[in-house]
Amino acid sequence: MPSKKRPAGIAPTLLLEQVKSTAPWAFAIEPRLPAVAILAAAPEIEERWRTSGGGEDYFVALLAAHFTTVATFCPTDVDARIRQHAWAGLAKERLASAVARVEEVARWPVPPVTARHVVIDGEVLAGHQGEWFSVMAGALGRALALSDAAIVERTTAWIEAELTREARLVTFARKHAAAQELLSVVTTVAHNAGDLSRVIDTWAPAHAESELGRRYRRLGHEDGARFDGAFVFAGHLNKEPKALRRERAFLLPFGPYFYEWGRLIGSTKLLDDAERAEILLALVRVHELRAEEQGCLRAIAGMDAAISGGVDKLARPWPAAQRSALARGGVKQALRLEEADFLEKFHAGIVR
Repeated sequence: MPSKKRPAGIAPTLLLEQVKSTAPWAFAIEPRLPAVAILAAAPEIEERWRTSGGGEDYFVALLAAHFTTVATFCPTDVDARIRQHAWAGLAKERLASAVARVEEVARWPVPPVTARHVVIDGEVLAGHQGEWFSVMAGALGRALALSDAAIVERTTAWIEAELTREARLVTFARKHAAAQELLSVVTTVAHNAGDLSRVIDTWAPAHAESELGRRYRRLGHEDGARFDGAFVFAGHLNKEPKALRRERAFLLPFGPYFYEWGRLIGSTKLLDDAERAEILLALVRVHELRAEEQGCLRAIAGMDAAISGGVDKLARPWPAAQRSALARGGVKQALRLEEADFLEKFHAGIVR
């Protein structure tokens, strides 16, 4: 007698054990997290999963596991299933219910399960919102495939509302946040927009290349600028040179104390001059986006002090328009200002 075909995906009880192994602390949080309450029902969900694939309960268990572990060192490997596979088989009558469950999960507070969040203008911004972007994009792709106008409108409205919120937080951070907080905001927003666009890229070509598809694939590009360019700004600011990812020593310290970091970048044998020039250009661009911040200027000054021939030597191959940035006011003044003098003035401005 042929054996019964095993349902697709990870068994719910195994999923529960993986979450317990990766984030055991989540099960001790009071009041009980909604995700933990769902995962606790894994044995019952597994019975249904083995006979009928588990349906919506199984899908929500996957979302709960992802919610709990995505910000840990070992997140559960359910990304493809919640972004694509779970939607591919849904019939029109089940799509609305599944979307409603995603909306519910997206409202769960994320601070209990991630340290990678920032509170800005009284609101929480985290990478979890990018995860829900990607899941909702999967639902939108399925709705387009089924020509379900109601779900297309519903999922698009959800995506637009979250994009609007995140763009507003970028604008607020540009006006009011310190450099470190601004970088946290734009890094998170760029990550979230990237999650959205990556799933759009998996849609059927006709849908991915449609006006709707291009709307979400080009958020961070000049030709797709919307929301007053907030996502273009976040994308530019988040494009750190790849060489800075090579060594832990290259991690930025607290701003604006970047002078010694700049000296390290200018003197280390772990970088060549082409890489230093790329890093210098990134610092100049960040300075031009937010001229009042001092951290990038102090990093440029540190590089200048450490390099024989100074930063002018690194900029020689640049086009004239970029090279002239080193001779303009802010950078020029920073190169003339000794670090001890900067620190004295900066600290005097803090302690009044």
